[in-house]
Amino acid sequence: MVFTGTYEHTVDKKNRLSIPADLRVQVQSEQARHRARKFADLAVPPDPEALSAPPVFFILPGESKALYLYTEKDVEQRAEDLIDSEVETEELLLYERMWFSAARRVELDGAGRITIPGDLRKDVNLESEVVLLGVHDHLEVRNRQDWYDYKKQILTEQPQLMMDPRRMKRHSGRGA
Repeated sequence: MVFTGTYEHTVDKKNRLSIPADLRVQVQSEQARHRARKFADLAVPPDPEALSAPPVFFILPGESKALYLYTEKDVEQRAEDLIDSEVETEELLLYERMWFSAARRVELDGAGRITIPGDLRKDVNLESEVVLLGVHDHLEVRNRQDWYDYKKQILTEQPQLMMDPRRMKRHSGRGA
């Protein structure tokens, strides 16, 4: 699943954040397909309640004072990829310990909101005015003003970032 877009939202006093309807539908659909495949792999009939369960995310602190949201499928895929990883065992164990212990499972409530654990919100100093960013394989929750300041700074300092990486490669090869 590919996440895109920038959504302005507010975290309420109970640490709840609304997930936009289009993202909820996208995640619900992927989750149902993912769970159906899991049941098929087990050769058992699918549990209708499991297939229609509310979308699940895993939330954890990310880089640059952000919270990252991953889907259930992506977290399971990450775990499988790590099993096949060629990273040295000690490094892998450290990474797994840090990443998986920081991740928290959060379900959408009936109003399409997740509850951000208070300690995670404090860890990244998350205020009430936020942006929810689609960043390829995950969503990021960031302070709204911090995001717009950061974006302005980066685009001023490095305007080529908005250029397709394939074009960047061609441009850099021309002068050689």
